Amino acid sequence: MFLDLLLDGSGRPLPERATVKSPAAISRFLNHAAWNTRQFCRVMRQHALQLLQHEWRSRPHQRPRLDLLVDLTSLEKSGKFADLDDWMHTFNSVHGVHLVVLYLCCGQLRLPWAVQVWRGKGTPSPIQLALKLLRTVPPALLSGRRRPRLHADGGFESIEFIQGVLARGLDIVVGVRCTRKLEDGRQVRDLMVRGDLVKPKGLDQKMCISWVWLHRNKEPEQRFVMSNLDLGGVYLARVGRGRWRIEAFFKTIKGRFGLERFAQHSKQGVFRWWCLSTLAFFLCHFQHLESPVMTPQGWPDWGDLASSVGDNFTSSRS
Repeated sequence: MFLDLLLDGSGRPLPERATVKSPAAISRFLNHAAWNTRQFCRVMRQHALQLLQHEWRSRPHQRPRLDLLVDLTSLEKSGKFADLDDWMHTFNSVHGVHLVVLYLCCGQLRLPWAVQVWRGKGTPSPIQLALKLLRTVPPALLSGRRRPRLHADGGFESIEFIQGVLARGLDIVVGVRCTRKLEDGRQVRDLMVRGDLVKPKGLDQKMCISWVWLHRNKEPEQRFVMSNLDLGGVYLARVGRGRWRIEAFFKTIKGRFGLERFAQHSKQGVFRWWCLSTLAFFLCHFQHLESPVMTPQGWPDWGDLASSVGDNFTSSRS
């Protein structure tokens, strides 16, 4: 089965590498077989919800905060995909399929929650798709003493998005361009004190702004982050780094679980590839959480995890 390929630990779930089924059979399973993909997604989401609620019930006196992370990831493709014409576009110089993803983090739990496909100019923007994804989160997850926080990068710093997030009763921590104008005429890069409370142009409330220096290139790069919370400069900069958790997920699901290797020519095939890659991530993540030697904040070796889960999966069917 296709799940065996995802869990073999190689990161290359290509149908021609299958040993149990033929590539044609796997293609039919992904593109034509009559199984209910939406029901499959609902079952995974329901299980994720149960895990979150169990996490809170097991820690009633120190309930972990729920962090909601949204971002856009691109699956670069070349060549012709006639049935994917309205899914294949160029965004940030990358041609392919572009997904807006909502990812939930709570304690040690890392849960892909929902996804939308950006269909190009003239259709709902990534910002509007992200707000639509937020509406899929049950109200029970957004209630409680500790308000959930939404994390996003600078591509989601628009007034529409910030106001939409705050209107849902969430706090926000979002990247911001250095050239964004403030109400007093200055730009964000003109700020001299980290943690200043200032009012960006177009917003009707003050925001706390801080920054970090990244030393990845020869010249250090300054990145700004802002929040509706007055967290102070140092702490806000630290909280802002939490957004990178979704980048780690993208790297894992695309590299280790083969999402960027999809070669399906139908929308159903692409969406099913996403669903099964997400299932492989879930299975390995849950295995990691149950490990007695789990490192508290460590990102595991997904190759070893996938091989272990794959072996258990194969033996359970024998």
